[in-house]
Amino acid sequence: MEKFWQNKVESILSEKILSITDTNKGLTNKNYHVITEHFNVIVRIPYNDSSNIVYRKHEALAQELIKDTHLNVEVLYFNPDDGLKITHYVPNLLTFNEYKDSDRIKRTAHLMQRLHQINQCIGVEFNPIDRYIKYRSNVIQPMVDDKDAERIIKTLRNVNRPHTLCHNDWVEGNICFTQDKDYLIDYEYAGDNDPFFDVMSFITENELTEEEKREFINEYFIQKPTQEELDLLSVYEQFHNLLWCTWACMMYESRNESIYKEIAQTKYHALKKT
Repeated sequence: MEKFWQNKVESILSEKILSITDTNKGLTNKNYHVITEHFNVIVRIPYNDSSNIVYRKHEALAQELIKDTHLNVEVLYFNPDDGLKITHYVPNLLTFNEYKDSDRIKRTAHLMQRLHQINQCIGVEFNPIDRYIKYRSNVIQPMVDDKDAERIIKTLRNVNRPHTLCHNDWVEGNICFTQDKDYLIDYEYAGDNDPFFDVMSFITENELTEEEKREFINEYFIQKPTQEELDLLSVYEQFHNLLWCTWACMMYESRNESIYKEIAQTKYHALKKT
């Protein structure tokens, strides 16, 4: 942890840091396990280019809306201006990939239900198409041809479904479990959106088997989805692969780290299969 951030954390907690451990988790932030005399916390520090990726003020609004739902880990401090966040450390917390029990799909479906059943908006939209356009404007060498991209998003331009607060980033590291509690963390991409976007975010980000996909759909939907709804989910599947392929291209050009090239290639190949 850089000295500047260390001093800031010590000032906020009013205690000297006794130990700092890099968790080696997170793509848009650095995350540290920090211990002081009276605090055991996770400190999230954003990368310098994160302003091109997320909207911290939206994150603050989302955290405020859900603060009494116990969906998130407890936030001790958050500054939407610089992105610094301090949360309680949760012992024995496992991410979706780390948690191997057979009920992880069911638990995730119910976690998503809890978020969507709040059925409230924060007043700021997560517009997937606008987000794609923003990412694309920062990419010099896209993997997906612009004509192909326009074909994919054409159907979405006409979708008009009710919106609620959505997380919009159901990667495995944001889905966490303890023995008796489930958590959805890091609301960096949160905004008002079609819940179907969240459904396909989880499905496309976590390499589910066909059996796991069916299990998730059956657990999440109270009523069996219609063919029209299934077709729309398929459109969102294509769009997710396009969106995050473009995001990863942007990140690779910004940071030149191989992980982003690998993500872009994975999403590109997934898009070609749909």
